[in-house]
Amino acid sequence: MHDDTDTTDHLDELDELVESIGRWTRRCSPWPPARSIAADWAGAEPRIASLRHELARVLVVGVLGGTGTGKSTLVNALAGSDVSPAGDVARPTTKSPVVVAGPCIDCSWLPIERWGAKLVRSGSPAVAEIVLVDCPDPDTQPPDVPDAAAAPHADASRPSGVNRNRDLLEEVLPACDVLLVVSTAQKYRSWSVAREVLAFAPGRPVLFVQTHASRDVDIREDWRRELERQGFDVERIHRVDGVEAIRRAADGLAMEEGFADLVAAIGTELAGRSARRVRRTGAGDLVDWFFRRASASVEGVRQPVAEFARAIDRERTRLEEAVAAAVVRELRSSPRGWQRQVIAGIVESGTGGPFAAFLRTVAAIGSFVPRGREIGGVVGRLLTARMPSASGTIEANHAGPSSAASSASSPGPPVVAARETIGDVGLATAEIEQSRSILVGLAARAKLEEPLVGRARLPPERFAVVSSEVLLRVQRWLARGVDAIVASRRGRGLTVAVGIACEILFTGLLVAVLGRAGWSFFHDRLWEGLPSDTGGFLWESLFWVVVCGLLLRWIVVANERWGLARDVESLAERLPGAGCVDPVLEDFTDAAAEADAFLAEGDRLKGVASRLTAGLSDPPGGLGRLRRTVSGTLPS
Repeated sequence: MHDDTDTTDHLDELDELVESIGRWTRRCSPWPPARSIAADWAGAEPRIASLRHELARVLVVGVLGGTGTGKSTLVNALAGSDVSPAGDVARPTTKSPVVVAGPCIDCSWLPIERWGAKLVRSGSPAVAEIVLVDCPDPDTQPPDVPDAAAAPHADASRPSGVNRNRDLLEEVLPACDVLLVVSTAQKYRSWSVAREVLAFAPGRPVLFVQTHASRDVDIREDWRRELERQGFDVERIHRVDGVEAIRRAADGLAMEEGFADLVAAIGTELAGRSARRVRRTGAGDLVDWFFRRASASVEGVRQPVAEFARAIDRERTRLEEAVAAAVVRELRSSPRGWQRQVIAGIVESGTGGPFAAFLRTVAAIGSFVPRGREIGGVVGRLLTARMPSASGTIEANHAGPSSAASSASSPGPPVVAARETIGDVGLATAEIEQSRSILVGLAARAKLEEPLVGRARLPPERFAVVSSEVLLRVQRWLARGVDAIVASRRGRGLTVAVGIACEILFTGLLVAVLGRAGWSFFHDRLWEGLPSDTGGFLWESLFWVVVCGLLLRWIVVANERWGLARDVESLAERLPGAGCVDPVLEDFTDAAAEADAFLAEGDRLKGVASRLTAGLSDPPGGLGRLRRTVSGTLPS
């Protein structure tokens, strides 16, 4: 038993869980397993809310059984009078529901008029604190299936369009809190009754009663095994004779033992404060049953979703390797072109000084000199258009994601796509379609289809946007890589030492030249009055300054060129983290992530529900419960 404080805490947690489940079932709605789970929850949630917020209301006990099982006779015995027509006939006797309630019980919330039911007031102690409903017989037109052992649990025909009794029964049972299932030695294997019980048992405790005790053999053990095979936990099966109970009541005799046990069970397990326990346990059972159904809905796609996610990683790696190979080929095809550009960035970003000024002057003059073969394509554009800022970074090529998005969404073809095709970075159309074809097949196995994922061949408009985004990402990746090389080489001890040494030597040479020229002019010419050839000396000095400067520049370039090829080509090793090919597989990646997140959240909520239902569960000792997942639609 649970105390009131624990019960309140658990019910508050149940409210939070219900809200979380509602949000979860609305996620990933186009995915068929998620749609199935959402449909189940749409049926379960109102029932859980009813159980949660109507704890104190009297229980409605629906009496359910096949034709000729003595169901109405048992209702009459419990009511203490003939409230429902009874008879052992081939056709069903109960065609309209009969509602039996105590004199003071409010039944206004039941849709009695819509059911076409008869309301009967009874002063019998057995129904003093419950509402008893004699439900229509479900087996007006039995199916071809002879028994439950030979029938599949799935029933595609419920509700039946040709069986009004069954349709009416399926209107009445959702309003019932407890099912009292009546059967006989001839009917306990009837599938037409069993499927109704299976469909509405989740969240509802069940009383099982064998009637005709005076004339039928005791089949309770065999019936128990059949019920357990269908998924029930059966605590007890009562065995009574309704006709005998009515006779003894009319003669003023004491109730026979079996009927007395049934009346005592109703009073103990269903009346008074037990109603709160039944509803609380029913809510927990229904949540537990829902998650078992949900687990069954996604069990078949868990492995395909995992395989799909792994395949996305494989195809992404394959495409990234193609991009890396294309970039490396481009770099190797003209090493001097990109080496010159990178070295220029390293040199030009050095500190100020006479030697740095000399290097910039040489670079400026060299820009007018025709070069040999330059590197082309995306890599060539990036390096030849490289514009160092004050911080030495590539400003023109550091467009952020918002810039890329605006380029892709602007009217007309994207700028980059207009100048280059995606094939320039190793992504041929055939390669893209091959990867997407593989993933489309695996996505179908995981039931991830349109609109969650696209087709193998991208539409032209989408392909243009994807191409533009891929090229922009490759450019940003190369820009960041070159910046990193420049920064790392500029900070190397050898580079700093060589730069300082060259700066000192070049500055010393200039100081010596200018000092010699100043001495010649001021001392020899002005002070001593000697003739001097200052002009010839200056031209000769300029020549040697340039020669020494070029020699020092060669030392600097040789120092920077050493290992540069390895550094630049190593950019390809860092390509996987750049996400350059992600736009090609974006729809697959998003679908896999959404499906995986849906499964993970479901597992988390299932764990929460398992702990919570264990706290809510306080099953009455004599009532049966449906525990194992079975097929069928979730009840209202």
